Amino acid sequence: MDRNRLLATCRIAALAITACIATTASLCAEDKPRNLTIFTSVSGSSWYGIGAGMAEIFAKNGVPANPELGAGLSNVANVGYHKGELGFTVAPALTVASRGQPPFPEPIRNVRVIAGLSSSLMHVFVRQDAGIASLGDLAGRSFMTQRPGTISAIVFEEALKSAGLGSGDLKLSSGDLNEQTDAMKDGRVAGMISVASYPSSWGNELANTVPLMLLPVDDAAFAKLKSDMPTLGRAVINGGVYAGQDTDVPTVSAQMVLVAAEDMPDGEAYWIAKTLTENLVALKKVHGSFQDLTATDLANVAGGHLHPGAEKYYRETGAINEPGAIK
Repeated sequence: MDRNRLLATCRIAALAITACIATTASLCAEDKPRNLTIFTSVSGSSWYGIGAGMAEIFAKNGVPANPELGAGLSNVANVGYHKGELGFTVAPALTVASRGQPPFPEPIRNVRVIAGLSSSLMHVFVRQDAGIASLGDLAGRSFMTQRPGTISAIVFEEALKSAGLGSGDLKLSSGDLNEQTDAMKDGRVAGMISVASYPSSWGNELANTVPLMLLPVDDAAFAKLKSDMPTLGRAVINGGVYAGQDTDVPTVSAQMVLVAAEDMPDGEAYWIAKTLTENLVALKKVHGSFQDLTATDLANVAGGHLHPGAEKYYRETGAINEPGAIK
């Protein structure tokens, strides 16, 4: 074989190898899961409905999926202990789980985010006649938080710390949302806390029954909160949304996230992120809080914690464009 023919043959071989590598990489970029279980919340809840809608999207794209009952904090454990592939929680739960704080008996650090969804906002309502204008003014006052171990109770405890207070500094009681609103209406407590969807129907009903105001989280308090719990975000409750509150109120947000185990194959996490993004129109119809959801929202979560496979897809599509490692 002469030199020219040898060089030509080598070039063809090199091109063939390059094409093979490219094809293999493409095949490895995404890999459909065999099936998906999605841990949600109680039957009839918004999370359960979202899980059912998301399962339908996955099924239409070739992967059988089903929603299962769950709860925001237990879903982290269910996914971390491989009882199912996916689960809904809120981003601050990942901080609590990784620290092994109650209600987690031990640290759970092998859970990663596949997609960010809508956010819930911290509502700290106080009665207008209580003379309370800031979180610091809650010292010595009657206040009802939610059950110990709930995200609302955990975030409120962090918020108190940012104001130099602890739960022992308040006349604190706890209850579910119905018990809280009843206590506000009959004047048994001066205030209450709920990390809730925004705007909330119960908040509107309560504000139209009892003259209320919302307590702000100022920039200094938020900086402290963010330092202690980086999975919290910044948000504003707009003036005029709730009766009696005419000015904007800065607060914190807890983003709803879809999580998977850290050892989920990268190709499967890539496929899930890709499927949700490419079916964003259908996803927006799953729940009213998703109507403004964007591909950038799916990719960006306070505190990071993205699964490497999902991050790979989001970077390829430009939903994430800043450098940096997964947190």
